[in-house]
Amino acid sequence: MRKLKRLKPCSALLAGILMAAAAPAVAQVVNEVEPNDSLASAQKLTLVVPPGNTKGGATVSGVIGVLTGSAVLDLDYYSFQGTAGDLVTIDIDSGIGGARSVDTILAIWGPAPANISFMQKDDAGLPLDPDSVSGLDARIDKFLLPTTGTYTVGVSSSPRRFTTTGTTTSTSLNSKSNGDYTLIVSGVSSPLLHISIDVKPGEANDEPSPVNPKSHGKLPVALLSAADFNALDVAVVSLAFGAKGDESSLSKCHQDGQDFNGDGRLDLLCHFETQNAGFSEVSEEAILTGKMLDGRMFEGRGRLKVTPKKARF
Repeated sequence: MRKLKRLKPCSALLAGILMAAAAPAVAQVVNEVEPNDSLASAQKLTLVVPPGNTKGGATVSGVIGVLTGSAVLDLDYYSFQGTAGDLVTIDIDSGIGGARSVDTILAIWGPAPANISFMQKDDAGLPLDPDSVSGLDARIDKFLLPTTGTYTVGVSSSPRRFTTTGTTTSTSLNSKSNGDYTLIVSGVSSPLLHISIDVKPGEANDEPSPVNPKSHGKLPVALLSAADFNALDVAVVSLAFGAKGDESSLSKCHQDGQDFNGDGRLDLLCHFETQNAGFSEVSEEAILTGKMLDGRMFEGRGRLKVTPKKARF
């Protein structure tokens, strides 16, 4: 059944800015997208890491069932990439007190098999967290992710209960079985995006790039765009490049993109101070690290061939 959606500009946006329990803010709100009524069809969430933070998350404006008329059965599922060791909070705000109040329940499943790390919560109770006017809003607080992989969050309404396999144990409906809610996932480490780079593009082809560690010049490096990486959306000031990937060697980046590998996507060309990159005579690899404008972190690696020292006579 098609759902009636309502973007809650005040409560949803505020929920994205005011995270509870010292979790970092997530200022981007997305709408629920159907169909997402099974583990297999879970809506994939893009995690946002605010500037200056190492943790982030996502905020969703969703609806269980319909906002008007007779209540209908509905389940909502969302998935995100989690990192082992993260303490993740899954929180419902404005379930009670929205356009139509819904008594939410929450569950989380770890990477396959689905029953790994299963947890379910109903009422958060007191004290109330920000943007909840009732303890009936569900909350899973500081859930430890035991492994890196895809985690799935389920949202439904009491008296239904989730099972370890992702279904529910009841088809009962009541006056608080349908309604709108804000889902906040927070405390998730930004997954490291692995990108392709070309050190000295156009010169070395598939061979290791020749580099003289003692050079006083600049080393050009192309950041190659891909389906999941737009090089022109890089936060240039975050770039580091060298033997370890944390060297402050950036000189400049060209504002205009250029397609270096002929795939139809615009790549980003940057220049790095060779002497500040920390290469030595035994270096075989260059590492580039940085952040996207949306907070995602990335890393790229390129092979090097250090030029030999000149023999002394």
